[in-house]
Amino acid sequence: MTKRYTLDDDLMPIVNGKVEVPNAKAVEGDVGAAILHYREMHSGRALLGGRTEWGARFFLDYGQGGGLQGTGIVAWTAWKDGACRATAMKFAICDHAPVEGAGANHSRGWHPARCSKCGLDMSVDSGD
Repeated sequence: MTKRYTLDDDLMPIVNGKVEVPNAKAVEGDVGAAILHYREMHSGRALLGGRTEWGARFFLDYGQGGGLQGTGIVAWTAWKDGACRATAMKFAICDHAPVEGAGANHSRGWHPARCSKCGLDMSVDSGD
């Protein structure tokens, strides 16, 4: 069976600050540019290193079929060096490792795949 992440079961505990933001890594460069392509935002609290960042904004990644990927960016503002600065972290429930599926046809844009760690369907069909 293929894994699918859900907003309520998998991501809302992270957005609500009930569990630590998984596999968090700093976003380098312009935070605004990093979140520009996201289609929606969820307001919440980010639990990072045992500390809660209030007023965090979560931007979630969706796959080609519209399903959640279990990844995204969390951003918040905080006072640093006497000024309010935006900070952002990339996060991932799973550090995905795609495995190519049977019947791949790269010349036609068909790339069936799943994550070897969590089983997420990572297929991409960029063909006609």
